[in-house]
Amino acid sequence: MTEIPEHLLKRSRERRGDLAGSGSQGSADSGTGDAPTAQPTTPASVPAKAAPAEVAQAAPPAPVAPYNAAAAARPKIPWWAAGTLVLLPIWAIAYVGTLERPPQEVTGVLATGDHVYAARCASCHGATGGGGSGHALSDGEVLVTFPTPAEHIVWVAVGSDGVGLGNRYGDAARGRVVEGGMPAWGSVLTTEELIGVVLHERARLSGSDADLALAEAIDHASHAGELDLSGHLYPATVTVDEVTELLESAAHDLDSQLAAG
Repeated sequence: MTEIPEHLLKRSRERRGDLAGSGSQGSADSGTGDAPTAQPTTPASVPAKAAPAEVAQAAPPAPVAPYNAAAAARPKIPWWAAGTLVLLPIWAIAYVGTLERPPQEVTGVLATGDHVYAARCASCHGATGGGGSGHALSDGEVLVTFPTPAEHIVWVAVGSDGVGLGNRYGDAARGRVVEGGMPAWGSVLTTEELIGVVLHERARLSGSDADLALAEAIDHASHAGELDLSGHLYPATVTVDEVTELLESAAHDLDSQLAAG
């Protein structure tokens, strides 16, 4: 058997004594009829129940403005889309920077000269006039050698043989001496081709605005039927004065048209 501790036995005896005393007292009081019925005693060890705390009433939520509610309900932009939108201006700037203006289409006598230069002259003077076995024509070089387009046209027409080896050609201050190798194109190219290739070298390769305007004047006069560029400028007969008169006629016709307009 398990031995019961002494303090538990003592507490049990006291509890039975309390219950026995309450019973005898109740019997004695029931005979008098005047005394109130005794209430059972609450043991000291049992704690009294605490009164329920009053539940605080929650305040109603503040009203939400309609525009705030709409903003909260609106679908949000995904994070990947937001990143794309941030990078879009950078991409647009980079894209625009890679664009190039289309080259301006060359027409008329300059278009003819461009074609002739690529077929006849580029092999010696370079595709852009930078030079090779022949002298450079770009960056104003040809304008220094030939101050006027008439002198330039005659040189291309007669070539080295027409001037003679060892003789000077072009501007005397430049000091160019014929060394041979320049073909005579006067009997090979038409007058339009010959003038076109010279004006191409001067206006397109060397950037001469005056020769560009001259090419436009020639085109206007040719289209109006006031200038005939058929035939050839034969090396044996062509002169600077003859070519100068031809070019001045074209420029004069353009001035007349502008004045009339």
